[in-house]
Amino acid sequence: MKKRLCLAMAGVIAAASASALLAACGEEKYDLTYATWNLSTEAVNNVERQMIKKFEDANGVKVKIEEVSVSGTAYEDSISALAIKDKLPDVFMLPNINFGLKNRYVSDITDLVNADTTGDWDKIPDAIEEGVHFKNGIYAIPFSMNMMGYFANVDLIEQYNADQYLEGEFTYDNFVELVRALNKPADGVMGLSHEQTILEWYPSSVNADLGWFTWDGSAYHLDGDEFKAGIEKTHEMRQNKLTYDSLSDDDRAANFEGIDGYVGLWDAGKLGLRWGYSYEAPDMSRNVDNIKFLGVPGGKTPMLGDYVAISSSCQNRELAYKFAKWMSFDSAGITQRIELEKKVTNTLPMTVDTELIQKYFDKFTLVDGLQEAYEKLDTGIVECVKVVPGYTLSRWKALCGANVTIQDASGTSITNPELGVLLDACWMGTEQFAQFAANCNTLANEKYKSAIKQFENYYD
Repeated sequence: MKKRLCLAMAGVIAAASASALLAACGEEKYDLTYATWNLSTEAVNNVERQMIKKFEDANGVKVKIEEVSVSGTAYEDSISALAIKDKLPDVFMLPNINFGLKNRYVSDITDLVNADTTGDWDKIPDAIEEGVHFKNGIYAIPFSMNMMGYFANVDLIEQYNADQYLEGEFTYDNFVELVRALNKPADGVMGLSHEQTILEWYPSSVNADLGWFTWDGSAYHLDGDEFKAGIEKTHEMRQNKLTYDSLSDDDRAANFEGIDGYVGLWDAGKLGLRWGYSYEAPDMSRNVDNIKFLGVPGGKTPMLGDYVAISSSCQNRELAYKFAKWMSFDSAGITQRIELEKKVTNTLPMTVDTELIQKYFDKFTLVDGLQEAYEKLDTGIVECVKVVPGYTLSRWKALCGANVTIQDASGTSITNPELGVLLDACWMGTEQFAQFAANCNTLANEKYKSAIKQFENYYD
């Protein structure tokens, strides 16, 4: 008995000595590791780093920040390099959910979500939350969100007596008439920045079952009447020269000489409506005081989300979940973040909780309309690039085949074009979409199915 006691004491002493030695060498024991791209530097000590420190202090733990490259594919390469070394971070930001699934980097957190009795998970906007599900599992945590849509120069609306088009429901017809009313090239004023996004959101505005780019949660519907109409309406906007992007060089020289694109036109107070993201609101407000966020016709506000994952190698999943939640959708975490921020945040609160939303807007002055848009978030739609496997191929990069030859807007003949190039040719008016619709739909869905085949068997 004495021998076992002595051995036990020796173990304690050895462990203590080891800890002392590590401390003396400047090494720390970490309870979690974390990788992301939004931390800036230690010297800057941004709100993200302050939030980490608050979590450490409140829970008596240490979070090690893994140094990673933060730009584009370099971030993915950094995460993969850590995984090869068996050092996959416990919690890490996902460039897209497909990246985590196909590499088997992510853990199914369904049990952790089910064990969370605070109700905070249920307050995540539905459209953002739906993107983290695959088959019967939950493989990511919504981290942040921004709204997308049209921002309006209210002073121009008043100047051209166009207020009537914002009364009542914001329909597509009202949207077009508003753009027309604000389109005054002779005055150096344009109605709309660019037309390209119309075909992506329009189908959802007329069909409740469709989301961004006709995605319905399991398939695209590019051969449907809604998308065909979206292509046509995008073309009409361009054909009628209602957007700055639709103008020729001669048109721009005649009325907009010296203007640096539609951003310059907006900053000069000469652009009626501009497509953008809620994180751009501070920049949009720098030179234009009276702004209103309109979203898109039909009331389904498009959203852009960021996501984090708990790694498949994490040894303390409960703590990892608590940390990831604190940094994202936790009610107390959101409150703390609002208190720490000294200026308008570049993300909106990840919640539909009206009290938290009000607390945010009481502190920060944002453009009119954004707070009102929160009331419609549960019917919103998510831009697909970060949540739908294979979306980059399905939307832009898939090759249409050697039997397909088109002409682009410059008159150049292109054989085996990328899908995005083909769609551009259609809405620009050099090709008729009807003859390509069925093949485009088949191709987009094939690329989605091919993407999930890379990993779907892993998660049965």
